[in-house]
Amino acid sequence: MHLLSVFPALQVKNYRIFWTTQWIALIGFWLQLTAQQWLVYTMTDSALLLGLLSACQFAPSLLFTLFTGLWIDKHNKRKILMGTQLFYLLQASLLGLLLWTGHETYLWILFFAFFVGTIDSFDMPARMAFMPELVGKKALHSAISLNSANFNITRMVGPLLAAFLLKYLSYSTIFFLNALSLVPIIIAYSRMDVNSVIEKTEKRHPLLEIREGLKQAKNNPVIYKNLIAAAIVSGLILNLGTYGPLFADRVLHEGIDGFGSILFAAGAGSMVSGLLAGASTRHLSNTMIFRAAVLCGVLLMAVSHVHYFIPALLLFALLGFFIIAFIVNCNTVIQMASPKEFLGRIMGLYTFVFLGSAPFGSLLVSFIIEQVGTSLGLLLVGALAIGLLVIFARPESEPQSLS
Repeated sequence: MHLLSVFPALQVKNYRIFWTTQWIALIGFWLQLTAQQWLVYTMTDSALLLGLLSACQFAPSLLFTLFTGLWIDKHNKRKILMGTQLFYLLQASLLGLLLWTGHETYLWILFFAFFVGTIDSFDMPARMAFMPELVGKKALHSAISLNSANFNITRMVGPLLAAFLLKYLSYSTIFFLNALSLVPIIIAYSRMDVNSVIEKTEKRHPLLEIREGLKQAKNNPVIYKNLIAAAIVSGLILNLGTYGPLFADRVLHEGIDGFGSILFAAGAGSMVSGLLAGASTRHLSNTMIFRAAVLCGVLLMAVSHVHYFIPALLLFALLGFFIIAFIVNCNTVIQMASPKEFLGRIMGLYTFVFLGSAPFGSLLVSFIIEQVGTSLGLLLVGALAIGLLVIFARPESEPQSLS
């Protein structure tokens, strides 16, 4: 009972079903992502080609999310999410089939990365816009925090499980396991008695409606400053899939076990951060969120100075902690500051900048590392992130209560 009072979102039956089935699906996600990133690294031994993989997955966000946010505002979000899970299942099955038949190539993997990114451009803004409908605004911060904890618990378990399973199972089997992990959440969405209230409005040109959503974000400093910070953190610091395998292999000399351990450590820190955020009753402020973002840059610079396994894991745990402290609170204040009728568009814009910055960040980070080496490269990337945050995302006033 005490747990329900600390995390009010768990009082909602449909949310408890969502949270449980999402946990299973996320285990599968991390199994496939870890296996796929390591597969590409072993195939190419190239920082740039590893960065290109991440760029291909995030590129669709630049192309589609502004339009998908508008489309989501006008359609049933539960049904959209059921559809995205079916497409995730399809891509995992097809890629697993390619690997099983021995037809995998780097280009095929890039194609499916782009396909997953296209699904993400619908799934992520729809899921964020669905949360207020699922739990209500009072339990929204709790739900976002629990979602983050869920994501990061599985980020601890999934990569280590992938590293273990790859010693005994093929890459194709890992992908098929991901496909199976999506079945429970598809069933859950199909049985939820939550449906979006779609307000009928006059038909207008999509570009005009998107422009109105952009205007809403631009005229609200809480929204646009946090959007800028989200783009910087996502593009430069959150790219563990780009620099994680390189750091594990070239600096720590620990191979895929080291990569899995890095993701585990980051996930452990993130999980603690997400749970603390969910249980916190503190008011949020722009300054607090900004400081968390800057600390992420500082910690990435600290990582660049470490060449030993255990200290590196401790720093990645701290990095994971402050990344999630930033993301959960940034996500919450943007949703709370957004008018209901613009929520899909603004969360589409959030997805646009959060995921859309990743292709450029992945290519930039991998290019810097390729030119100057892994350790010096991470030092420069961390310093660049801090500089951009101070110049473009620094709050204009003293801490302002946002909740």
